[in-house]
Amino acid sequence: MLKEERYSRQLLLKGWNQELLRKSTVTIVGMGALGSIIALSLAQMGVGKLKLIDMDTIEISNLSRQVLYRDEDVGKYKAEVSAQRIKTINPDVIVEYYIDSVQNLSLNVFKETNVFIDGLDNFEARRYLNSLAVHLNVPLVSGGIYGFWGNVQVIIPYKTACLECQTLLPPERLQKSCTPIGTVRKESISISAVLEEKIPTISTVATVIGGLMANEVIKILMKRKPLENYLFWDGEQQIFTQIPLQRRKDCVVCSEKYRITGVPFVVDDDETINEFLVKVGYAFGLQDPQLIIGSQLFSLKEKDKNLISMKLKTLVKKEEVEKKSYYLYI
Repeated sequence: MLKEERYSRQLLLKGWNQELLRKSTVTIVGMGALGSIIALSLAQMGVGKLKLIDMDTIEISNLSRQVLYRDEDVGKYKAEVSAQRIKTINPDVIVEYYIDSVQNLSLNVFKETNVFIDGLDNFEARRYLNSLAVHLNVPLVSGGIYGFWGNVQVIIPYKTACLECQTLLPPERLQKSCTPIGTVRKESISISAVLEEKIPTISTVATVIGGLMANEVIKILMKRKPLENYLFWDGEQQIFTQIPLQRRKDCVVCSEKYRITGVPFVVDDDETINEFLVKVGYAFGLQDPQLIIGSQLFSLKEKDKNLISMKLKTLVKKEEVEKKSYYLYI
C-alpha cells in the first residue's frame, strides 16, 4: 500500500504537512488509558518516531480502557507490548520503549524530542516531567481523567503557565500519588497514597481526553496555535470549560527570575546530598525533591543510603570537571 494512500484523507486538510510529521519525535510518558489512546492516534497519523516510557505491567483491570492491550498481554510490560502493537498498526513508525521511570532515564534519551506527553498517573512524576520539559525547552501536553471528568493543559516553556504555575490543585495534592493500590510499584507508594481510594476511570472519557491531547500534539508539530488555557470537560453534562492560566513571576520552574539567576542555596562543606535534599524539601514544601548531577539522579528514596550520604560539594566538584551540569527537579 502506498504511503500516500494511507494518509490520503488527512492530506486533504489545508496546510497539512505529512513530511513534518514523519520527521518528528514524540515522547509519551505513561502508557495507561491516555498514553495508549495518544500513541495509537499518533501512529495512525504517521508521526515518525514514538518513544514510550512506562515501568508498569498490564493488569486485567486495564483492559476496559487501555486500547493497545489484550487478554494475553496481562503480566507483560506496557511499554514493550505498546511498541509491538504500534508496529503492527503502522510499520512506518519507529518505536523505542523504556521499561523504567522517567526520573531514572538519562537526559540523552530526550534530546531529539519535539513534544512530551504526560500520560502519568501520579503527581510526583508529573512534576518531574514538567521540570524536565521546561529545562529542555520542549512543549508538554498534559492531561488527566477522573470518572466522567477530564482536563488538558499545554505547556510551552517560558511562554505559557507550567504545571507548577497553576493553582488549580493545592500543593499538598500535587505531592500525592494517585496510583491505585495493587500496581507493580508497591515499593514507591507513600502512606498518604495508600489511604486514597482507587480512581474511577472509563474508556469513553479516556478516549475523549486522549484524542484532545493527541490533537494538541499535532497542532504543535504542524506549527499551529495550541490550546492556551486549562481545558476542563464534564462528560456527564457535556460541558467544556476553559480556565485562563497565568505564568507566575516567582515560579521556581519556569520564571525568568530563576531561569537567569537560579535558586541560591548555601551548602556547607560537610553537607551531604541527603541533608541538601531535606533542606530543599522544607524550602519548597516537597515530599521528594530530586537532584540530577551529570547523568546521575539522587532522591530521598534512594535505596543506596551510602550514595546519598556522600558530601555534595565533593560530588559536584567531580561532576563539574566531567559533565559541567547539575540540576534540581522538584
